[in-house]
Amino acid sequence: MILPKRLKKGDTIGVIAPSGHLREVNIDDVEKSLIDMGYNVKMYESCYSVDRGYLSGKDELRAKDLQDAFEDKNIDAVFCIRGGYGAARLLDLIDFDVIKNNPKIFLGLSDITALHIAFNQKCDLVTYHGPVGRRFVDMDEYTKE
Repeated sequence: MILPKRLKKGDTIGVIAPSGHLREVNIDDVEKSLIDMGYNVKMYESCYSVDRGYLSGKDELRAKDLQDAFEDKNIDAVFCIRGGYGAARLLDLIDFDVIKNNPKIFLGLSDITALHIAFNQKCDLVTYHGPVGRRFVDMDEYTKE
């Protein structure tokens, strides 16, 4: 199994939306919360997109953002903005060699589990089931640490 390098203050987090779009809180508050924790943040286009009222943009856009975040050498971790529905629709659109050759922390929950399983089975990558979007805004100090 490939264990990605540990995230540290000053690293850059790429935030993507491979499933549903953020509805619970303002997206700018999510970005600000991660910056306040000491990280640099790159928000991908899928975070701002909506398709069919429940997806964060079309499948191709969401898959592209996922791929781009893993390929970008300046991104140290990839966080998902939300679960919901839609991640499994991306499985046929992903080049798993890109993920395997660019191992990074991958964080998400709920529907993101489809990606966790695929990355584990096809890329031998250790991934993390954990907080998304709104949880970064109201996260307690213990969880942040």
